[in-house]
Amino acid sequence: MSTTARPHHHPLIRRWNATDREFAADAVLPDLLDAAAAAHPDAPAVRTTAGVALTHRRLAEASRRMALALAGAGVRPRTPVALLADHVPEAVVAMHATVRAGAFYVPLDPRWPVRRTADVIESIGARHLVATAGHLADAERLRRAVGRDLTITVTQEEPGPVPTDRPAPAAPAGAEPADLAYTIFTSGSTGLPKAVAVRHSSVVNLIEWFNRRNGVGPDDILLQVASFGFDLSVYDVFGAPAAGASILLLTAEELADPERIAAALVAHGVTLWNSAPALFTTVSYFLDESSYGRRRALRRVFLSGDWIPLTTPAVVRAEFPGATLVALGGATEACVWSNDFVVHEVDQGWDSIPYGRPMQNSRYYVLREDLSPCDIGEPGELFISGACVAQGYINDPELSARRFLPDPWDEDDRGWRMYRTGDRARWTSQGWIEFLGRLDSQVKVRGYRIELGEVEQAARHVPGVEEALAVAAGDPRDPFIALALRSAETLDAATVRAHLAQRLPPYMCPARVLVTGSLPLGSTGKVDRAALRQAFTDGAGAAFEG
Repeated sequence: MSTTARPHHHPLIRRWNATDREFAADAVLPDLLDAAAAAHPDAPAVRTTAGVALTHRRLAEASRRMALALAGAGVRPRTPVALLADHVPEAVVAMHATVRAGAFYVPLDPRWPVRRTADVIESIGARHLVATAGHLADAERLRRAVGRDLTITVTQEEPGPVPTDRPAPAAPAGAEPADLAYTIFTSGSTGLPKAVAVRHSSVVNLIEWFNRRNGVGPDDILLQVASFGFDLSVYDVFGAPAAGASILLLTAEELADPERIAAALVAHGVTLWNSAPALFTTVSYFLDESSYGRRRALRRVFLSGDWIPLTTPAVVRAEFPGATLVALGGATEACVWSNDFVVHEVDQGWDSIPYGRPMQNSRYYVLREDLSPCDIGEPGELFISGACVAQGYINDPELSARRFLPDPWDEDDRGWRMYRTGDRARWTSQGWIEFLGRLDSQVKVRGYRIELGEVEQAARHVPGVEEALAVAAGDPRDPFIALALRSAETLDAATVRAHLAQRLPPYMCPARVLVTGSLPLGSTGKVDRAALRQAFTDGAGAAFEG
């Protein structure tokens, strides 16, 4: 197609999207893992709080053997393998083995109800389930609930050391770069989660960029806290080992206790943290003063998946003197992350930590309703394009067509599509993307259309407020706006009301406010907004007068 047939090249499309870079586009994930095993065979790859569980060589060998076992059990390339697993070394082996077998893994949350999990398995047509030993009974219940043949493989912990002179097992037929590596489920408006399908090439592009940009290497230890059903775990499980680094796994009991997470972070010399902002903030409360010197090991704090409070950089500086905060953004539909912003000093004029700029081979567009580019400072909808964008939603071509659109600025005809994120954003004059909330966060209260993100931004300017979340609570037919504030200070409703009145019209001021030292977290480490809505509906918080 000639460039004359393309839409006008708005300056912002080119100016801040010059991200093209060569990468190993012909590689798949096992190639990266094998290279790390060859370069650092005896270095730790997987640790637990009890010690080193797997070296890179042993991880590679164990995953090859399991890949052969999966192939022998009927797993074929380009087919889904469901995974029901705790945070144990065998789960990492199973994920590596699945992609070595040419299949793609589908993580299931063990806390889901059986019927929901069965619906997910049926929706993607999975006929094979891998379960860690602790979930064998759950796997059998799932087989009965699915109501058709479901082959179950139970992972086994390999006893004893692996002889170094034992030949490496052969590998079954593998994947191609355009094949799927994994599917992550996200919430869906129909009541059934959406299955986001991500290719090997997208993950390879992400890992190469991330590890180079952050200098990840064999001396690094990453604390793995994300659920396997949350896409942050994709980097943990594949990206850190690909750099020769190791990941530290915690037990379910340890992950449920912020104090034990904090203790593990310090005691095991963790250098990389990767989570949603709320979990990091919660864990930081439990750091022991006597451990201050040992916290210097932490050198990078990666936060993503939700608003990063403007107070967080100060927490990082105070608690971890050797650490740099990196804000990451993107979407599950764009392979975990597709932009970053290294935070140094906070500008007092910011409403939130900037999203930053797109990563290699990715593009960010802020577009109006007619899909024309917005100008600097003009809010619009954020679209993500490039090598990071997912294939689409499995078995839902209609939704895929609505959310993944042809990229009219793909000058080289690479077949790029742009993903419609549903996020509001704008370009700043410095060339950063600023996140402004969700388009679907708009609610109607007493005839007024209100953007909850605007209420939250106003609340973040109240002195002493570290984090703010607005929800529509009460009767869905006649809701009210409620505001949850995280603060270490004592704030009363009148004080908050007075500050908000300087920035918001009366109809946007919340009817109730709750000031707390911590906000409820969901399984992904993000704030549980549904729990907040229910708490306000049940009467939590102080009512505003007037």
